[in-house]
Amino acid sequence: MNFVRQSLFGLLIATPALSFAQEADGLRPMRGLRTTSFWEQNWPWLTALIVVGVIALIVLTVWLVKRKPVARTLSPAEEARLRLGEAASLATQQDDKAFSVTVSDALRVYMERAFHLRAPEQTTEEFLQHAKQSQRLPEQSLTTLAKFLELCDLAKFAQHAFGDDERKELLNTARNFVDEAEQRAKAATPEVTA
Repeated sequence: MNFVRQSLFGLLIATPALSFAQEADGLRPMRGLRTTSFWEQNWPWLTALIVVGVIALIVLTVWLVKRKPVARTLSPAEEARLRLGEAASLATQQDDKAFSVTVSDALRVYMERAFHLRAPEQTTEEFLQHAKQSQRLPEQSLTTLAKFLELCDLAKFAQHAFGDDERKELLNTARNFVDEAEQRAKAATPEVTA
């Protein structure tokens, strides 16, 4: 009985071993331990580096979008020409007070920026006296400026009505004044040679 038991036990063990041996013929031999890749060794650091890089890219993008562009500062003459362009659009609307205020303000702001005269805060008489004392403008320019500002004051304070020719003449006077002042300033500035 012992023999039968051992035979049955051997048969039960031998049958799977034979089938395993038959299947094992198709297996390749063992080569050794597989080495870990760079990613497997350093994945925590690389993941952290990628996350920090993405956050930095988002912060940089938001900063670039929100930062204010650097505005180019207009020269006094450019600003005066721009304001005189606005005045030219008012010339067709028959609103003489708004037109004269815009034209005279354009020239007063130009005088303040170009010649450092406090033109907008002063009355016409105070401004002309201050401009004469500063000796930054030739006598002919002061005479032209005085006539120009007095005519503008008539429309502002005495409700003087301009004709189309007077509006054009005021605009041309202001433009010519700015152009002549710029030419004098360029002539007075020595050219730098490289």
